[in-house]
Amino acid sequence: MPPPFAGTWLLVSQHTIHPDGRVVVTRGEHPRGVIMYDDLGNMSVHLMRTDGDAERYTDLNDFETAMEGYHAYFGTYEVSEAEQIVRHFVVGAAYPPYRGSVQERHYAFDGDHLTLTVHAKDGTQRVIVWVRARGRMP
Repeated sequence: MPPPFAGTWLLVSQHTIHPDGRVVVTRGEHPRGVIMYDDLGNMSVHLMRTDGDAERYTDLNDFETAMEGYHAYFGTYEVSEAEQIVRHFVVGAAYPPYRGSVQERHYAFDGDHLTLTVHAKDGTQRVIVWVRARGRMP
């Protein structure tokens, strides 16, 4: 695996860019999360809302909970440097429809920051920004 991915990354922000140009903060102003990639090709991600609306998102079978409340999955990953895409091969997930799926994320590195972007079929983009952990989680 390319060395830049290996390690633990902490969530900085998550937002959605709609086709009409509207930008919406997806998991609230101060979400928490972690994504981990190892040198063997394994990965795990957890994303959670921490604001007062978090209690609205408790049904793990609901797409809205997965996208705006709490979401977690684990599996393996592969990187296509030519395409600037990382593919997550999902083994297990809190949101059942993700199980067994392949999740493609366009990636970009900027120093200690990693940006993962999902390009949905409807033109929506989900943008998640991470910072490399340099110690224990705060």
